[in-house]
Amino acid sequence: MVDVADTVPPAMDIDGNLVIWWVPTIADLAAVKAATEIGGAGSFRLTHSFTPGGFNFGGSQAKNPDERLALLEILETLGKITRSLSLEYVDSDDVKSAAVVLKPVAPAENKSGYFVVRPMVSNKILATAAQKGYVIPVTVGKQLRPVTGTGKFLVMQETVITGPVVDTVFAA
Repeated sequence: MVDVADTVPPAMDIDGNLVIWWVPTIADLAAVKAATEIGGAGSFRLTHSFTPGGFNFGGSQAKNPDERLALLEILETLGKITRSLSLEYVDSDDVKSAAVVLKPVAPAENKSGYFVVRPMVSNKILATAAQKGYVIPVTVGKQLRPVTGTGKFLVMQETVITGPVVDTVFAA
């Protein structure tokens, strides 16, 4: 490749450009249906229920040592990926809030479904075919309501990721 002058790739602010939906069922994780799955019964936009650090999706990848006879350096190979998601959101009785939507229905102590995340598109735009995002299959646990003495009443909820996180392109 020919050397060129430094360029700075454009960046987009997360504020106003992220949507997180709760979707109870998805047939094909790689092609989430905008109209019938994201727009279906039981699906809700939860983005603004979360506190700024309340949808904390992260992970890491293991490095495995690769030792060789007579080699003075230990090489490495990439190993398994560990994903994590912790939730914190405002407490609310609104039927479209995370506090209501993510609450397990008694006698169950957990609830399974999918978070569909669409980054880098204005949250004023409705889901349509050809938009990109990713799907996180999860089970959420009991809701915990800490009292911190400041700010808003919050809910914390443990989450386990139950399958591979899949990049998706929305279907019609």
